[in-house]
Amino acid sequence: MNPEVLEKVLACKKLPTLPAVAMKVIELTNNNNVSMKALAETIQNDQALAAKVLRTVNSSLFGLRQKCSSINQAIVMLGLSAVKTLALGFTLVGAIKDASDESFDLSDHWRRALYTAIAGKLIAAQARMPNAEECFLGGLLQDVGMIALHQALGADYLAIIQQAGTDHRAVVQLELNNIQTHHPDVGAMLVRRWKLPDSLVMPVKYHERPTAAPQEHTKTCRAVGLGNIAADILTSAAPAEHLRKFYKNAEVWFGLNNVQADDVLKLIGTQTRETASLLSVNTSQLANAQTVLDLARKQLSEMEIPETGDPLAGQADPSEPDGMDELTGAASRMKFDRTIVAAFEQARAGAAPLSIALFEVDGIEKIETDFGADAGDTVLIVLAGRIARAYQGARPLVCRYGDRTFGVVLPKTDRFTAVRLTETARQMISKTPVKLIAGKAGSPPELAVTTSVGLAAIDSEFADRFDDVCSFTLIAEKAMLAAKRAGRNTMCVYAPNAKAG
Repeated sequence: MNPEVLEKVLACKKLPTLPAVAMKVIELTNNNNVSMKALAETIQNDQALAAKVLRTVNSSLFGLRQKCSSINQAIVMLGLSAVKTLALGFTLVGAIKDASDESFDLSDHWRRALYTAIAGKLIAAQARMPNAEECFLGGLLQDVGMIALHQALGADYLAIIQQAGTDHRAVVQLELNNIQTHHPDVGAMLVRRWKLPDSLVMPVKYHERPTAAPQEHTKTCRAVGLGNIAADILTSAAPAEHLRKFYKNAEVWFGLNNVQADDVLKLIGTQTRETASLLSVNTSQLANAQTVLDLARKQLSEMEIPETGDPLAGQADPSEPDGMDELTGAASRMKFDRTIVAAFEQARAGAAPLSIALFEVDGIEKIETDFGADAGDTVLIVLAGRIARAYQGARPLVCRYGDRTFGVVLPKTDRFTAVRLTETARQMISKTPVKLIAGKAGSPPELAVTTSVGLAAIDSEFADRFDDVCSFTLIAEKAMLAAKRAGRNTMCVYAPNAKAG
């Protein structure tokens, strides 16, 4: 952190400060043995805060069946964590509003903060995390460092962030380029100064790079980080790439499928509007989540689907950090997931057909047990090359789908062509034994290897058979399992039923 900037921030008398009631709430809730009565009395001593908390508790956000008439009752009905979050939320919002002036776009600040906070809480609930309230507060506080930098540096800081335009993700790099400091670090310093716990300091510090967070705070930081991507989707004129990133990280970080991810996005708009009203903050115009999703899917359907170049020269771009499987040289599972989303939307829109094939290596566990891990690796490397050669004319994307599975994305390829190419690939694999370069002592010089293959295809006629891309890939997996049950070394193809007349 730039020491000159740090000194200006620390010396600034206009920095946001927390009122006494917030400090008392923090002090009480940092004690694991805090009594509900002590917390209730602290909040009730501030009549304006108590009224705001009760108004929120009785709003549709919580959906209580009976009206809550006291803070004590609210704590009993909602739990200590929820009431603490409400109390801190109101005081934090007040502190930030008091520290800002008209030259800083508070409407944009609150819109992004609330999108992230509500998305973080919804993601935590979907992932069954125990600290959804902390994810909300972490999102609400994520950009408090921008407020502090603006108060300390004034017009100089505004000139820096104005260069980013509507691209919020460019702000950190612009800050580093110009003042060798960025708002996540400044925000974390300020939140620590308020004596908030590390569970809130860490999401502020790592909201732009959640994978770098300390292990004990990883899930909270990732929930806030994913909420940030949700905010990107809802504030961007070109949301498609952000949507693909949201889907990918939702699955990788929390095991959420696209349907669950969509559910989060659809709830954000409604809850943001109501929460903004309860917090008395101006968020300007809020996006309609369904409209944004429709736009993102339209953009996805118009994208060029990435293909491999020469399948004999490698399957993935080595310059893409998460794009290549290091062992086989095929594309990675992440690359598969990113590609299939756009290809699926294209197929569903009727722009072009799409086929996917999944190859599982038969008996790979026995090969590794009998002849060693190196023998298993050799088989996988050789098969990746054979699959690529079999599809050479179709320019596929060949990916390492799982530990012993390869996935092939065939954009603009109809079912009949895909069946022909895939059967050729299956036969090519089984026809020639794999020569073992390394293995346990006594291993044979070569092994006969076979695969069980599942194939699924979609075009405009059968687009309504699939609700989302997850259901499409699941069908291919089921076809592959059917091939295994049929005795292995065979291919099963998903064939949708004809439409009812």
